[in-house]
Amino acid sequence: MMKTIGILKESNGVSVVTLTPFNVEKLKELCTVMVETEAGHQAGFSDEAYAMAGATIISDREQLVNDADILLTHSATVDLSGNKKRKVVIGSHNILDDYSRILSFQDPLVDLYSLTLLPRTTKAQSMDVLSSMAAMSGYQAVLYGLNKLGTIAPMMSSAGGTLQPAKVLVLGAGVAGLQAIATAKRLGAIVHAFDVRKQTKSEVESLGASFIEIVGAKEDEASGGYAIEQDEDFTTKVQESIATFSKEANLIITTARIPGKPAPKLITKKMVDDMQLGSVIVDLAADTGGNCAYTENQKEHQLENVLIIGNSSVFNTVATSTSILLGNNYFTFVKYLMSKNQMETPDEILDGTRITANGKVVNERVIAEINTY
Repeated sequence: MMKTIGILKESNGVSVVTLTPFNVEKLKELCTVMVETEAGHQAGFSDEAYAMAGATIISDREQLVNDADILLTHSATVDLSGNKKRKVVIGSHNILDDYSRILSFQDPLVDLYSLTLLPRTTKAQSMDVLSSMAAMSGYQAVLYGLNKLGTIAPMMSSAGGTLQPAKVLVLGAGVAGLQAIATAKRLGAIVHAFDVRKQTKSEVESLGASFIEIVGAKEDEASGGYAIEQDEDFTTKVQESIATFSKEANLIITTARIPGKPAPKLITKKMVDDMQLGSVIVDLAADTGGNCAYTENQKEHQLENVLIIGNSSVFNTVATSTSILLGNNYFTFVKYLMSKNQMETPDEILDGTRITANGKVVNERVIAEINTY
């Protein structure tokens, strides 16, 4: 029997959509696709485009939720209180940062998958929503930050003299950080970058940035390539080293995150107070506390000398591009899920992303994190 997929319209200021009309076109031979009215509108995809791709447009959200076998949502709230049908919900819910997100999905008939918990493997790479969002965030953070500066990025000579290039400091060299470095360099800025993971040095330098090397970081091969929490002494050492560069920086992009933990405080209040007048900080870790001591999530505030932008979802400002990437990630995961018998075990991708099954939390990583509190 052909499965029915339902694509939900996002809420709470989220502009992306989980499948584009291009993805729907490729799925229509495998399943029936329903799209909530204006689900792709803010990402630049009209209801007409989805209909032409073969989807049915549904204005009644309750009907869509009830009729779908597989529901796709980035992070929208889903009311399953009247659910009477077994279904799968696939999203990008940051469960490790907010366990309350699980509660509404603990229904005996619902299996919840979160693509934010995909294993960092070659096989799962084409489903990696975190990398897609991070790439867009790193790129857009640089453009957004530079637009707030009173200076331009590249060196430029004119009849009035020569303007020196902007100095950009990037903290964290994961996908977002590396994209920020590449973007700032392409625009002509001088870039310095820091990451606790020593293996990132070659990547940073290959993009033309200078790597700030600080000896003594703890690393964990079992972390899947993510940074891990550091002790207080090393954090202080990092702050002292970064302070030398933050004083000279026109723009700082912070991207350092630790899954399931508060973001490390890399920029103290004193460091901000010592920065140049007119400087800008864009903190992409704002939703987990921020890398800067002054950061407030989803807020811009102007201090005496520095503008601080706390925005972890800057990818929403380029919703069309982000949705194209996310759509391909979700499409690949849906095809993979549909090709598998869910009773088959083990399956690294499905076991890693399945949060709840039959009303219970079954993800070992989530259970381990919950038990530490």
